[in-house]
Amino acid sequence: MANQGFSIRGNGILGFIFLVLVLIGMFFIAKGIFTLLLWASPFLIIGALIINYKTILNYLKFILSLLQRNVLSGIVAIIFSVIGFPILAGVLFGKALFDRKIRRLQQAHAHQESSEYVDYEEVIKPERSQRNDGLDLPPLEKPQVEKKDNRYEKLF
Repeated sequence: MANQGFSIRGNGILGFIFLVLVLIGMFFIAKGIFTLLLWASPFLIIGALIINYKTILNYLKFILSLLQRNVLSGIVAIIFSVIGFPILAGVLFGKALFDRKIRRLQQAHAHQESSEYVDYEEVIKPERSQRNDGLDLPPLEKPQVEKKDNRYEKLF
């Protein structure tokens, strides 16, 4: 019982080498995605401006308000925005698409709410005699509840 457990003997170096190879592979995948976004970022920003220009304006207003409230955090946000511009362009493009979808759904909902008549389906209730015609049910028997012997009741 004392030797129960899972242990790997002699494979410590192999696990370490495998971990290093996985991390190197993840680095090259991330580098490729970042390079792809770097080349696509001008098109993504232009697309975000075309789809919904207010998204980019709201981001710039956010950066300016951050500069006014706390100068150091505003400068750090600007530096991160410049360094991570490809990622920021992708995020702003996605947000512009999402905002457009939300706006269209709100317009469709407002149009549906503002319509003069509400779509409904009239439900006709069948008469009571018609509902019971097809059912042959036996009479309902109520179960009898047996009272348990209660010595407390005998005290009074």
